[in-house]
Amino acid sequence: MKETVITLIRFWELGAMRFEWLLKWFAASVLFFLMVVTCIDVLGRYLFDSPLIGSVEITELLLGCLIFSAMPLITWRKEHIVVDLIDNLFPEGLKKVRDMFFDLCIGSSLAVIGMKVWGLADRAAGYEEVTEYLEIPVSYFIHFIAASCFLTSVTAFVLVITRLVDKEYENQE
Repeated sequence: MKETVITLIRFWELGAMRFEWLLKWFAASVLFFLMVVTCIDVLGRYLFDSPLIGSVEITELLLGCLIFSAMPLITWRKEHIVVDLIDNLFPEGLKKVRDMFFDLCIGSSLAVIGMKVWGLADRAAGYEEVTEYLEIPVSYFIHFIAASCFLTSVTAFVLVITRLVDKEYENQE
């Protein structure tokens, strides 16, 4: 039984490392494409007096992808913005319980948000909703946002377990 659990943990860790790599490259690619779109738009606007048609729509969609693809990474690395004004008043054991409570709240909240956003994505797909100028279907992007919320939720729940067993990974602080 113990060997099975260890095997499952190793399988999870290997999958998580590869998925982290994939998310990093996806976020970097989206950021690069966002930079290219912005450069083409600015150069076209100032040099040729002709901006890139639909650049605002592309920028909005890419920013959504960038932000939500980074959420699981930020959660896993424990890099959320925190205010630690009274952290020195808490003993270490209480800090661990507090962090586990916050991870449970984050995971639960994002699971609910993911379900609501998934419903919105299904509705947008049903209406065949598209962007105004380029007519890009928005349901794919909304489904991606919902999936990212679910993934971040799972990540937060995994953090609760890693805090319980005092497991730290090299990419966490």
